[in-house]
Amino acid sequence: MEKPFMHIRTCQICGGSHLVKVLDLGKMPAANAFLTKAELQKTEEKFPLRVYFCKTCSSLQLLDIVNPKILFRHYTYLTSASKPLISHFEEMGKELAKRFVTDKNDLVVEIGGNDGILLSAIADKCRTVNIEPAANIAKISAQKGITTISKFFDRTLARELVKKYGHAKVVVANNVMAHIFGLKDVFCGVADLIGEDGVFVFEVHWVGNLLGEGGFDQVYHEHLFYHSLTALTYLARAVGLRIIDVQPVHMHGQSMRAFAAKNMPVKASVKRFLDKEKNMGLDKAATYLKFSRKVEQEKKELLSLLKKLKKEGKTIVGYGAPAKGNILLNYFGIDGKTLDYVTDTTPLKQGKYTPGMHILVSDPERLTTETPDYVLLLAWNYRDAILEKEKSLRKKGVKFIIPVNGIQIV
Repeated sequence: MEKPFMHIRTCQICGGSHLVKVLDLGKMPAANAFLTKAELQKTEEKFPLRVYFCKTCSSLQLLDIVNPKILFRHYTYLTSASKPLISHFEEMGKELAKRFVTDKNDLVVEIGGNDGILLSAIADKCRTVNIEPAANIAKISAQKGITTISKFFDRTLARELVKKYGHAKVVVANNVMAHIFGLKDVFCGVADLIGEDGVFVFEVHWVGNLLGEGGFDQVYHEHLFYHSLTALTYLARAVGLRIIDVQPVHMHGQSMRAFAAKNMPVKASVKRFLDKEKNMGLDKAATYLKFSRKVEQEKKELLSLLKKLKKEGKTIVGYGAPAKGNILLNYFGIDGKTLDYVTDTTPLKQGKYTPGMHILVSDPERLTTETPDYVLLLAWNYRDAILEKEKSLRKKGVKFIIPVNGIQIV
């Protein structure tokens, strides 16, 4: 793709054209495109952010595709910057090794393995390869001694990997299957890479959570898909795979861990999950249109609260600068007049400005020297861990605002 973005007219999973627009967040900057002070003077690129439902395969997806080179070449998302993520992926790696790895010569390939946390945890048990397209992050992975290839995964690369390393016993992809344009080609590549006996294990944010306890701020340009098991089952079948197991995962609100293979028996968990989705109406456009109306209501409520607090002379800051936080700030129009600053633990973001709203990102230490009255919790998916971590702030009387799924002040 040479253009900054393109609009497609057919479903990326089934090729169908029966698509309904169910959510429109207007034009947005790329949610991870943090700016230096000098860059604030330049015109910022913004792209349409609209969500569509496919009536044929029940997939929820974006049709406005931003060039991945704009989104991912200098990605600032580091797994190692989040303690909950480190322990989650280390445990996952060990579980997968225990369940599927039987020999030190077995190969585990991770697609979008970021800075190599999961593979580092099992490097003593098998051969490992990380496919990480963001050049700056691939470098960090390689420095840990992990074989790292800085390319986008596709069927061509899969065949090259088979030629060089043999078939993989396990292919892992965590929180990347929502990001990939040409997802069907990737699934074809995985089917080639695992051969007859391997397994594909991937975690994706579950669309049921987006509609339930989650928030609309999980919709951004990097996330081309909002997956249901219903749609993923359709996709797996199309490339000769079967979903053989599924587990709910309490990460990023709620995710699901799906297992796909060619010749392994299908567990009862798959039917239970599919039945649950049908009962929730995840196969109907009306369900998503209702969600869109809820988003508008939440916007009115939060802006009303922030306006009232500012009128009372209260100081407010943002906590966390994840992509979801930037979507919320931009769609609600919350800028530096409302938030004095935003904190984030990721060193690559500190000293830069948030996309669109241009709020300075600071080290969390600033909370102790310039303590606010209120904190808008933008990284709300880590709510419990953050509230526990910031007990001393809360004892000083600092209140935390949870901005989604019914606004709460704690």
